[in-house]
Amino acid sequence: MQITSVVNQKGGVGKTALSVGTAAALAERGCRVLLIDLDPQGHATTEMLGLAEAPAQAPSLAKALTKAWKGPIEELVVPHPRSNVGSGGAFDIIPTSPGMFDLIRRLGAFRVPGWQLARVIQFANYDHVVIDCPPALDVLTNNALATTHGILVPVQPDRTSIRALRLLNDQLAYVEQAVKRTPIPYFGVVPGLYRRPMSTYATEALDELARFGYPLLPHVPLGVVMNEAAAHGTPVTTFAPETTQAAAFRQIAEIVDGHRAQQPAPVPVPIADEFVFEDFISDVARTRNANDNGARKGLYDLLPKRPHH
Repeated sequence: MQITSVVNQKGGVGKTALSVGTAAALAERGCRVLLIDLDPQGHATTEMLGLAEAPAQAPSLAKALTKAWKGPIEELVVPHPRSNVGSGGAFDIIPTSPGMFDLIRRLGAFRVPGWQLARVIQFANYDHVVIDCPPALDVLTNNALATTHGILVPVQPDRTSIRALRLLNDQLAYVEQAVKRTPIPYFGVVPGLYRRPMSTYATEALDELARFGYPLLPHVPLGVVMNEAAAHGTPVTTFAPETTQAAAFRQIAEIVDGHRAQQPAPVPVPIADEFVFEDFISDVARTRNANDNGARKGLYDLLPKRPHH
């Protein structure tokens, strides 16, 4: 299972469109794909794919990340009903949910920060996981970077993107050191949100990015078709399969799938969380209630007894 994070701390650079387009194009190729909407704004869930948030009382990503819910990942997943999926493939989504905005504060309190998302998805059964990260270098993005095999970075063709990539590189180095993982490779940088024909300024900015050694992938130019596809809750690869944008997403998906074919080095297994007293008490209380026949049992009665010799 290859994990790809779509990340850029700048907002409004086409990150969610790239996440959805790449995931949908991978599914169209016959891959089993899981898209995780890690952005608290939830645009991938509601605006791009026309799905509902997870209900407040239901299992959700927010609850799973904070251990308020510990069930199987299959209970978090929603299939997308309006996408072209190739033979043997799937396009599933873990949608946004109430409580996502409060996650930054709560995840920061964990004694082993950074591995919560890896714990949630470690038993997922997919060819690809695509993570739509929030537009911030925060603890949610750190969780995605800790577990990812590589990143896709959407950029606008201007010089502000160069500074944004420098900041992102600093964050990559921080996460690699903090969780002691292998270096995080760039699967590619995707220029987008520009009008055709490209201006001289935009061309010069992309040339400068290329000189820094970033792998430039097919461009995704502006087009009303992206808004129309979102209005129908359908990926552009399904809604308008013959467009420039759909063709670009298919090319990007082929490149991402190619990295999986090269058998990327596995991400380190997350270290076990430290002992959490509150979890211990909750587990003991549940066991006590399950075994209580009306008489109150002492906590020590439930502990394993040493055999007598």
